[in-house]
Amino acid sequence: MLTRTRELTPLASTAIDRPTSADALPVEGNLPGDLRGCFLQSRPYPSRGEGAAFGGAEVITGVRIGDGAARWYRARTPGTCLPGGVVPGAPAPWARPGASGTTLLTHPVQDPATCEWHTIATTAGSTVARHLTGRSGAVSPARLFSLDAPTLVTTLALTRDHLVVFDLSVVHDRAAELVGLRPPYSWRADKPARIGLLPRNAGHAEPRWFPVAPGFTSQAVNAFEEDGKVVVDAVRHDGAFDGGPAPRPHLGRWTLDLATGAVAERRLVEAVDTAGVDPAVCGRAHRYVHGTSGHTVFRHDLRTSTSQVHDLGAGRRGGRPVFVAGRTGDRLLVVAEDPGRRSSALLVFDAHDLTTGPCASIRLPGAFPAVDRTTWRSDEERSTW
Repeated sequence: MLTRTRELTPLASTAIDRPTSADALPVEGNLPGDLRGCFLQSRPYPSRGEGAAFGGAEVITGVRIGDGAARWYRARTPGTCLPGGVVPGAPAPWARPGASGTTLLTHPVQDPATCEWHTIATTAGSTVARHLTGRSGAVSPARLFSLDAPTLVTTLALTRDHLVVFDLSVVHDRAAELVGLRPPYSWRADKPARIGLLPRNAGHAEPRWFPVAPGFTSQAVNAFEEDGKVVVDAVRHDGAFDGGPAPRPHLGRWTLDLATGAVAERRLVEAVDTAGVDPAVCGRAHRYVHGTSGHTVFRHDLRTSTSQVHDLGAGRRGGRPVFVAGRTGDRLLVVAEDPGRRSSALLVFDAHDLTTGPCASIRLPGAFPAVDRTTWRSDEERSTW
């Protein structure tokens, strides 16, 4: 039986199976000695069919790394949330794809300064959104605010003073829900697209809205405040859920002028599937963005407009990379999946030099999927597991 999202909380704890000797995974190369923790990702359960990406429960699986070895790590049951406040998936599960009255949760974001997690909950078919915060599984009372329509909101960003809300061009489609043959969302170019800035410390204030061009954002990369402006980087789609071939998304930047209300938008990197930054710079100005594009992994320098690229090989695709800071060097962890051969590996790169290729490759069981709902939990955070 599938789990309704309203029965879950994005900041709840869950028990995770402890690995046994039978769960050891083969490793090619050398894992860094200071890489100790767990790479985790969530995926739809069961993972088949178009609707699976936007419905059903979520199962959490991953790889436990430590002492130069790797072991399989898996959640006990589907439909659970990660411990310590992490839900590495968006949207969250619902009873059937997009059924009215079920709740969707954005991929949560942690403020590195306060260790507080933030997520947005929306209800399919409703224009009311809720801002949820918490630490170590404890959830604070929700702050409610209004959207322009029953918008599909799958991501958010944080700055020092604001929560960035994406009220864009994909909305819940009641007719599609009743038919039940596809995810019940539709592209609405006539709907005013806007980005909102919700003050983090202003009680129940409504967001301040900035009009933008029609679009859809699947992943917020980062946001920060600078010289009276808020800068927002995200994976942007110029079309989605419109029944036709979707154009490739790109890494885009919005600059919101707090004094005038003006918005400037520009394209940073073309043909981007996933993108992220070092979590330590969340809410602050960043220079580097890492991500995937087709069968490549990239690290883009925004200052020089140059990129390092590693080719995963024809027929392979990469999941959302995870940046892991370490004492002996920073690492980038990426799942590379080969659907044709039903094989996958977790690759470990030097985060600052992709050109040398991965220093280690962990062979994963079966067709471990490459997805965009990924996170890392270090051993130092284990007390919150």
